[in-house]
Amino acid sequence: MPTRRETRTILLVEDDTEMRSMLAAALRRDGYVVVAVGDGDEALEWLGIGVLDGRPARLPAIVVSDIRVPFFSGLDLAEGLQHSGTSVPIILITGFADPETHARARELGACCVLDKPFAMHRLRLAVREALRAEDPSAAADSGLERAGA
Repeated sequence: MPTRRETRTILLVEDDTEMRSMLAAALRRDGYVVVAVGDGDEALEWLGIGVLDGRPARLPAIVVSDIRVPFFSGLDLAEGLQHSGTSVPIILITGFADPETHARARELGACCVLDKPFAMHRLRLAVREALRAEDPSAAADSGLERAGA
């Protein structure tokens, strides 16, 4: 029988094919359903273009996005989710962080910004914590051993 988390979908937006594959594989091993796309346009196609005007077609449990991706950046996605009035958490990742980027991400409601390179356990922990904050009952379903995090 699937656990609560196995039914949770993560929208992963990363333009680097190898990084996208590695992140998706790690999150899938943790039991999540991962929709992995390569740019902001694909992300909006999956979310439904309505996310930009407050009417998303479907929503994942969480979005993990690189900040610098083609077409619509991770910051654009965060802003669209914020304006849509949804409570979908977003985690941003970047290889080009500066204090202004971190501040802008926080203004747009990002749970956190992970600077590349980062240890995979940091992303896994950030996802788990963001989902737990959205649904405290999910804490009992974490299913990850502390040592493996």
